[in-house]
Amino acid sequence: MTSWKYVESDKYQKEIQQQYQQRVAKFTPEEVIKVLQILNISNLPTSNEITEARAGNMNATYITPHLVIKMNKNHKETDYVSNKIISDRLGNTSPIIKVIAYDNFEKTDFEVLVMEKSEGNMLLDDIFEMNEKDVGTIFNQVLDVVDKCFDISFEDFGLVNSTKKDSFETFSKYLLKDFDSYVAKIKSENICTGEDIEKIEKYFKKHISIFDTTESVFVHGDLHMGNILHKGDRLTAVIDFDYSLKAPKVRVLLSIIGFIDNPQQFVEGTKDFDRFKGKNFYYLLPILKARFPEIFADPQLLRKLNLIEIKESIKWVSQNWSADWNTEMINGLLQNEIGEDNLSQTYHGKILSKYT
Repeated sequence: MTSWKYVESDKYQKEIQQQYQQRVAKFTPEEVIKVLQILNISNLPTSNEITEARAGNMNATYITPHLVIKMNKNHKETDYVSNKIISDRLGNTSPIIKVIAYDNFEKTDFEVLVMEKSEGNMLLDDIFEMNEKDVGTIFNQVLDVVDKCFDISFEDFGLVNSTKKDSFETFSKYLLKDFDSYVAKIKSENICTGEDIEKIEKYFKKHISIFDTTESVFVHGDLHMGNILHKGDRLTAVIDFDYSLKAPKVRVLLSIIGFIDNPQQFVEGTKDFDRFKGKNFYYLLPILKARFPEIFADPQLLRKLNLIEIKESIKWVSQNWSADWNTEMINGLLQNEIGEDNLSQTYHGKILSKYT
């Protein structure tokens, strides 16, 4: 969207690292073991065998030799049930997470997700040591999983984790509800100037009806190299379905294209940032386009991606991780994303016109 000058600075990386430390809940190994005991999990780990997932994971995640455990102490939000839903539907036939136990403040004092630890390496760790052919082979298998998820349909829209009262009859209503809440927060906290946010708001609301008539399917909302496990050129698991959506198929492109064009965004504030800084995987774009020709044939594709990008960008601004980053993001939206006619100059327009 922009040249991301501030994002690439040491100052920003330190800001984000500090924000992760403040925002992600912490649990002691003893608390994790107690929860596993309550859920009757066999082969319990010792305290020394429990490690916290690397920085960059937004939810409290713990790893043992055989298990992955996620814990949430916020009664107001359900974060993990989407993982159980997809595991129940596809766990026996597709390389995805395998859920052993799930509890939502019934047996324990938390929302808890317990999964088998999948075999293989995280693609994040060794993608630069692999040749393009092998990465492409894994990527094709990831898209197989995406396609299988598309077979799961819904009658409403929203987060898969949401309750029925937070579901919407159209995707446009879901996007607009979230967008309005983010804008209200930005205005109340004076995160950016009223004039700037009103320009973005006016543009978004003018075009959002484009999503009034779309199908609703299961969409993994966070597909990138950190959520892909493999052994050699064989996919062993797609993981982390926390942010899955009941949405049109086009929504899956947001994180996938983000991974292809700007993978550094998924490792900000972590030790991996320097390895991914300025890198891309453009050779995967033709594979993506060939796999989902019906999505890319949509004459409204760029407008849809443009609106989804704006909504997600405003969400991150509203969370106020960094004042300087907020300024960079808002300027990027104003300069590149709210043009009425020339969508080829939007973030996704530039990528898709140049590399596919």
